[in-house]
Amino acid sequence: MSRPSVWPYAVVPVFVLLALTLGLGALGLWGSFYLVSAVVSGASAWAEAGRWGLELLIGSVVLVTAALCGFAFAQPLSGFALEAISERQAMALGHAPHPKPAFFANMKRSIAVNLLGLAVGVPLFIVLTIIEIAAPPAAVVTWPLKLLLSALLLAWDLLDYPLGLRGVPLGARLSFFGRNFWALLAFGCLGAVILLVPGLGLLLLPFGVAGATRLVAWTEARSRADTPKGLW
Repeated sequence: MSRPSVWPYAVVPVFVLLALTLGLGALGLWGSFYLVSAVVSGASAWAEAGRWGLELLIGSVVLVTAALCGFAFAQPLSGFALEAISERQAMALGHAPHPKPAFFANMKRSIAVNLLGLAVGVPLFIVLTIIEIAAPPAAVVTWPLKLLLSALLLAWDLLDYPLGLRGVPLGARLSFFGRNFWALLAFGCLGAVILLVPGLGLLLLPFGVAGATRLVAWTEARSRADTPKGLW
């Protein structure tokens, strides 16, 4: 907040969300209008009512789909801005800029990180949800477990930006996560609680990236104090 030069990067996720949602929504509504006009023909009152009803139904589906696509792709398409925030935060802490990793190598590594998070998180969420449906009183246990799982996945996701700039491979990230588990859990829990408020995710994403960068820098400094070889 104290560095206005970072503000343009911070608004990129929300801008991408609005651009995707509005653009896809407008395109979908335009296409649905012509599709309904071609399918429903006639000048009677019943035909006109059917046309308006069908347009309303399809338009609602189009707008919901556009919003879901916007939320799904806003963060990946904003990666360059979030990496810039991470790099600026590291430099503000006194770290020299890291060499830019190769684009395709970094993308491959990021995809592997995200796929691992999905492969672990989605099945566990499904199992916990099934338990809740089968035995509603179990929600007393499953809901806190879901919150803890969300916290770990959030920390794993946000760490992708500072660790990606450092070119840290997947295996080393798992080792890093294990060594700093409790710190990352605390970091993720606070973020998960804040994100319980709908719509705050993309607004707080730049803050989360900056926080993850500070956390990685702190672990590096602590590791250098403990061993001359450093963190990696």
